[in-house]
Amino acid sequence: LSTAEVPGVTVTGLRELLAADPAAATRLLRRPDDSADERYALLADAFAGDGVVIRVADGAGPTEPLYLVHVATVQGTSQARIVVEAGTGARLQLVEHFVCTGAPSGLANLVMDLRLAGDANVGHLRVHQQDPAAAQVETLSVAQQAGSQYLQQLFVLGGGTVRSNLAVSLDGAGAGCRLAGLFMADDRRQADLYTRVDHRAPQTRSEQDFRGIAAGRGRGAYNGRVVVHAGARGADSSQTSRNLLLSPQAELHARPQLEIHTDEVQCRHGATTGSLDPSQLFYLLSRGIDPGTARALLTFAFCEDIVAGVLLPSLRPALEELVVGRLPDRDLIRSFR
Repeated sequence: LSTAEVPGVTVTGLRELLAADPAAATRLLRRPDDSADERYALLADAFAGDGVVIRVADGAGPTEPLYLVHVATVQGTSQARIVVEAGTGARLQLVEHFVCTGAPSGLANLVMDLRLAGDANVGHLRVHQQDPAAAQVETLSVAQQAGSQYLQQLFVLGGGTVRSNLAVSLDGAGAGCRLAGLFMADDRRQADLYTRVDHRAPQTRSEQDFRGIAAGRGRGAYNGRVVVHAGARGADSSQTSRNLLLSPQAELHARPQLEIHTDEVQCRHGATTGSLDPSQLFYLLSRGIDPGTARALLTFAFCEDIVAGVLLPSLRPALEELVVGRLPDRDLIRSFR
């Protein structure tokens, strides 16, 4: 559906690449590795019906974001493969949007590899808005060379079951990543986020900030692991997981982990899970706000910190409305705004 070519950016369909250059397409596939559980990724490599390869030339920097839409239309299982390669000094803003037409059920299996050359900068906004009957498993890997920067902002606002596996390898000195996200699970929905960041070079930096909300019988989990390898002196890493329970039967699990194999590093992590803060609730009640509206506003404020960090200002109002639409007291929040 694209209407124009973008200077410095090449977008190739995987099906097209397989037909034109099978050897080049084969080089994009991963090889089985006994050290990592990549069964879903290998399955997608073997059976992907289509996908896309995005290449950004050295020094290129498109002024508009690339908008990649995943549309589920049928029942059953689908496999897809995405490769993003950002050249030296390249700049890219990529937006991924997952939606459904009708009410498809089944499993979508997505594999995505991002490769950032030296001093490349990639911003990556991902929004899940699938039907409650849909399920998705995704495996993302990011390889970063010296001085490159990667930002991922993830919003899991739909889907019956969503499991996101993200592995970032900081391979060059001065590389950095920031991972932020909001996941929401209500009714019987489930959202599981797994991240792993490997600091393999000196003076690398990583930051993670994830928030989860569960209502009804919803279940969610954040499992984050940071490994600082022996050659990564001067590494700086932080992990934060905040989780809000809105009903007695909801479940949220947080497990930030650190594994350090060298000295002279700064690493920290923290996790909280609970209901709304009684002192904040009391403050709003003391200002004459009724209890229902007070709870709704505090819940919205819990989400707003993540929404406000979205780097694309033009998308913030739409994202904010999507988030509000998933909250239990959405009508109260809209009336107050």
